[in-house]
Amino acid sequence: MKIQHLDDYTAACPGCDRARYTIGARGEVAHAEICQDCFAVCPACQGQEYTYEVDERGYEVARQCTVCGALKRRIQAFNDARVPYLHRRATLEGFRTHRARQGDAGAGDAIGNLPRVRLRLFHWAKNFSPGERGYLLHGSVGTGKTHLLAGTIRHLTLEKGINARFIEFTHLLSAIKEGFDQGRGETSILGPLSEVPVLAIDELGKGRNTEWQLSIIDEIISKRYNAGLTTLFTTNYDVRESASNTLDVGSPDFRKMATAATLSERVGDRVFSRLHEMADFVHVDAPDYRRAEAQRR
Repeated sequence: MKIQHLDDYTAACPGCDRARYTIGARGEVAHAEICQDCFAVCPACQGQEYTYEVDERGYEVARQCTVCGALKRRIQAFNDARVPYLHRRATLEGFRTHRARQGDAGAGDAIGNLPRVRLRLFHWAKNFSPGERGYLLHGSVGTGKTHLLAGTIRHLTLEKGINARFIEFTHLLSAIKEGFDQGRGETSILGPLSEVPVLAIDELGKGRNTEWQLSIIDEIISKRYNAGLTTLFTTNYDVRESASNTLDVGSPDFRKMATAATLSERVGDRVFSRLHEMADFVHVDAPDYRRAEAQRR
């Protein structure tokens, strides 16, 4: 059978498990390459990068291969996204928690609402179209929010060829400061982030919360909001308007929680309002897997 589309081709491959690509590292970010075990030579064009067809006039014409060409574009989209190497294995299809992977009894209790959140994100990514409303994943530290975010970007790039970018907010601030030292303005860094079809911002609200930092996030959000571009977020901060107004004063944790900053306080009312217009807020409710892993050692 003649292969006309990339997704028509699958091969049992121990090197990539039918993915057609492998993922390694380039510095601190994940880097994908064509699998040399099953796709070293394109099955459609035999490595020529072009296929030949007869047009309506009977002439043989060369067309760029739609199989290896699509794979190369998807891989380039993933590499341009700059997903952290630590999350190179993050997928939505195979998302598991530490207990579920090991088949422990009671795993369902250990993973909270992660299966429902994962399924919701998977269907969203599978059916994604440009300008789609995004998501803001919020919850305590160690609940898998960054894993879900990285898995979503991986699916959009490697399965659909959507251009995207992944950033951790404080790393972005560091990159801008380094740019200043090199004589580059912040526009050279913020420009691409304001225009990429999908932007994933990890740990929104993290940092020293200076006026300059607030101006950076306001600029990114405002430009993407006005352009109708899809943005995804994670945050460890409370997303209520004011945590102290909704807490039970009789709670033993009242003093600690009442003094904790909310996301609204971290990013400002204007940005917080736009976040509600740009994204659905989804609570990720699960135990801290890092603490659980440490206890198992």
